[in-house]
Amino acid sequence: MKSLQKVAFTFSLLLLNFSLSFARTVTVPVHGLCVQTKEPVPLEIEWNENWFLEGNPTVYNHNIARIAALFSELSYVSVEKNPASNPLIDTYRLLGFDEKNIEWNYILDYAAPISGNNQAAYSFASKDIKSQDGTKKLIFVILRGTPLNANEWLSNINVSDTTHKDTLIHEGFFNTAQNLHKSLIYYLLKNKISPDEAVFMITGHSRGAALANLLGVMLENEGFITGERLFVYTFASPNVSQEEKTRDERYNFIWNIVNAEDIVPSVPPDCNNWKWKKFGQTKVLVNFWNSNPETYTEDYIPRINKSFSRLMLREYSPFKTGPFLQIQIGRIMTSLYKTVENYYENALSLRKLAEKIFLETFPDDEKNEDEDNKKSVESIFPKIVQRSLNKNTEGGVEGLVNSFVDMHACETYLSILLNLNENEAFSEIGSTQILIKGSYDLAIYDDDGKMLAQVLDGSLKVYSITPPAVAFPLLSKIAFGFPENQNLNVVLLKNSILPTVIPYEIEHYDAQGKLLGKSFKHNLFPQGRSSYTFKAGEASFAIEKLETTRLNQRETKPLAKKYGLREELKFRIQPELSFTGERDFYFGFRNGSQFIFLNALLSVPLKKEPDELGLSVGVGHQHSLYGRILLDAEIFNKIVWQKEESKKIKDVPMARLTLSYKPRRRLHFFAGCLFEFELSEEFSVNPSLNFGVRF
Repeated sequence: MKSLQKVAFTFSLLLLNFSLSFARTVTVPVHGLCVQTKEPVPLEIEWNENWFLEGNPTVYNHNIARIAALFSELSYVSVEKNPASNPLIDTYRLLGFDEKNIEWNYILDYAAPISGNNQAAYSFASKDIKSQDGTKKLIFVILRGTPLNANEWLSNINVSDTTHKDTLIHEGFFNTAQNLHKSLIYYLLKNKISPDEAVFMITGHSRGAALANLLGVMLENEGFITGERLFVYTFASPNVSQEEKTRDERYNFIWNIVNAEDIVPSVPPDCNNWKWKKFGQTKVLVNFWNSNPETYTEDYIPRINKSFSRLMLREYSPFKTGPFLQIQIGRIMTSLYKTVENYYENALSLRKLAEKIFLETFPDDEKNEDEDNKKSVESIFPKIVQRSLNKNTEGGVEGLVNSFVDMHACETYLSILLNLNENEAFSEIGSTQILIKGSYDLAIYDDDGKMLAQVLDGSLKVYSITPPAVAFPLLSKIAFGFPENQNLNVVLLKNSILPTVIPYEIEHYDAQGKLLGKSFKHNLFPQGRSSYTFKAGEASFAIEKLETTRLNQRETKPLAKKYGLREELKFRIQPELSFTGERDFYFGFRNGSQFIFLNALLSVPLKKEPDELGLSVGVGHQHSLYGRILLDAEIFNKIVWQKEESKKIKDVPMARLTLSYKPRRRLHFFAGCLFEFELSEEFSVNPSLNFGVRF
């Protein structure tokens, strides 16, 4: 009997060793920065230490990415608060790491004279793993992202605080990575670990990802720990360097996993004079724009929510706009701040503004109170804007806040990787942007005829935007975004007397939002009630010029009516102020549409003692002449009260012909000629110049 027990015990040990050496499912306690549950959430994950022995770091491994995302999530929970029962330390134990080989530092002194804000919490751990070549050491290097305090945020925006000049590498990230490098080398020396006998997994999210990226580069450059033994997986990493060698294949052991809807991986920007990038290879997570919309909505999202809803106590809220938003932010930022010097020294210094915001937003001590965070985000929106968003957008302010959180949250990256396989989790599908300048009416609609975006007289109707179409107003033009894997329909018209020049250019982007190329500028020439139609998306991704079809008035009319592209019928009230060359001052208002409107104007002579007052009531018509230049024709009956002639009242027929320039939707500057007709004794015409503004 005893011999049987001994055999059983031996077999159990062998089975345990076997299970530790090969893939097994582990249930781990998950908590992190944005997790809404008080207690850790148990999630299952596959674990096999042989992935690090048999794998090639330059070949993506989805299982390692999942493990890395898990530890990046766990890194946000401070070990110092309760090291005996901590999700990070508990997970290390579950994966077979001995606690005596686990080291961490979560107590940071930001007042330290040398390191200051350039610090990050971390944990290192090592364990023995068996290989054909003998025993190896598996080293985990887990770097925390930005916590809820201002200090590390100030390091994040430290592009070049020392010199305020253009630089090849991000100063805040680089200095912090150097500090971490020293800590890692000390850990290896203290534990007598030879780099030649070790493999490393280095990972982090957000700030931690940027540090992991640079730490991997430092180790490879030194040559003691080469890329053959470095498995570096980063999540939502900002850009770290402007060096040309970011493209060097020697750093292909670094895998940067990004959400294209996430703004953080695109800063500092790679746009215009700013040329910031990451070392290594990049993989882009699946989203509404770079996948089949039905598959994404009906299959992927419910599967992602199997983990996400357990962690966040609500469903995942994506933007559904691919990289479009972060591209516009990069475009605007690099236009306002053309160089790093401008970023620091500009009258509206973004560096100073960001520092002020972080110091006011984040407390001195770290805490994770979601309601306080949500209130601080919602307070950005004035009450009137909140009401408008709640009324006109899906999910309102709360949905918008959730989308801003979810685009970057480590919980998003982890949930996507855990629940989608490698073929599903990533996409290489790019997008097109068409930038159209000028005054025009436009509608984007799908093949079912549903309107997805509307522009009237060159002004974007923001609340008309429905993904997959998306648009953003820039200073003098509008950027329209289209995913490469879908085709949407566009109709563009301008009801003008003369052909109006509408310039456009096409930009092509890859899945992460990197500019691949742009076309030369081309022109469209809409006129009258004719229009242009074209397809955009897949049809516009690889072309330099739009393939348009010209529709006549009869073909245009039903489209203009269906999509509300009839600017001349839009009702509005416009106050008016004007004066004439005869020193008469007019003020009143216009009431109606371009097609027909009523005018009521009071006139007062600009004299010390005005001897007459006038009230002009009339009707008019406005037509687009060319672009934003409008032609107005009006007739009035002017009732004049003359003080010096025994308070005599007389009627004066009047007509006005003016040209208006409309820089904005309601604002008009006009100039023209005012004609008063004298009918009392003999017919005469009294012309005078008229200048004014409507708003």
